Amino acid sequence: MISYNVTSFFIAGFTFDSPTRECVIITLILIYCLTLMGNILIITATSIDQNLQTPMYFFLRCLATLDILAISSTVPKLLSILVSLDKTISLDGCLLQLYFYVSAGGTEFYILGVLSIDRYIAICYPLRYCTIMTKKVCWKIIFCIWIFGFLESIPAILLMSRLHWCSGNNVINHFFCDGSEVLHLSCSDTHLIEIMFFCCACFSILSSLVPTVCSYCFIISSILRLSSSTGKRKTFSTCSSHFIAVLITYGSCIFIYVRPAGTTTSGSGKTVAIFNSILTPFLHPFIYSLRNQMVVTSLKRMMKLFF
Repeated sequence: MISYNVTSFFIAGFTFDSPTRECVIITLILIYCLTLMGNILIITATSIDQNLQTPMYFFLRCLATLDILAISSTVPKLLSILVSLDKTISLDGCLLQLYFYVSAGGTEFYILGVLSIDRYIAICYPLRYCTIMTKKVCWKIIFCIWIFGFLESIPAILLMSRLHWCSGNNVINHFFCDGSEVLHLSCSDTHLIEIMFFCCACFSILSSLVPTVCSYCFIISSILRLSSSTGKRKTFSTCSSHFIAVLITYGSCIFIYVRPAGTTTSGSGKTVAIFNSILTPFLHPFIYSLRNQMVVTSLKRMMKLFF
């Protein structure tokens, strides 16, 4: 007789020997701390420096906040598992982790799309930029993005909370509560929820990818029309960091989510998920700060005030 009273899962994660596990723990702690520090520095610098009070840095501040939420939804629990070797996670905790991971990730795509449109307006319509991207407009955009980004996955999560979970089949073959892996453990019909998650992923990724691609086509066309090589280099440098972040984020997520079920192995899925959920939030501060002279100057000025 099948039991439906399962209230907890086991996260399989990764199997390491003792010395390797200790190295992984130290590496994860360093990555997590550096990610928090880097994104907090960007948030602080773009908040207090008057030279960085432009729409682009406003959106970068929102992106940094989402990076903190995204990595905090997976790494602390993974560290807890590696340190204590207790791989148990409650059903409610699992659904909560999945919700924050999906919501932060989906909202980040919308931010990247808005950033590309912002760069398009700034480069192709520089004289009208300040009248189009006003502070009021930026706040309205961000408000709508955050509300929609954190509401769109709620119906699927609520339906998941009502599923039956069979005893003896409660091991999640991942390092966090990935939606597809969790749904495979249910004894109920999950077809509708799978479609809902797939549609949410496709909408979040593709609805922001289309304006991003179009914006960069217009940006590149505008840059190529410039007669000065110095002007071309300067103009491209204003959006190159965002372009790199777009390639990293969209590349990894399209590989994981926008593809038919069962076309990727669990091992490759976990590997790409590491890049997407841990390394991308870690790389963003370095991409945006090291490649942006204004941010670097602001950070140096801020450090001199405190030290």
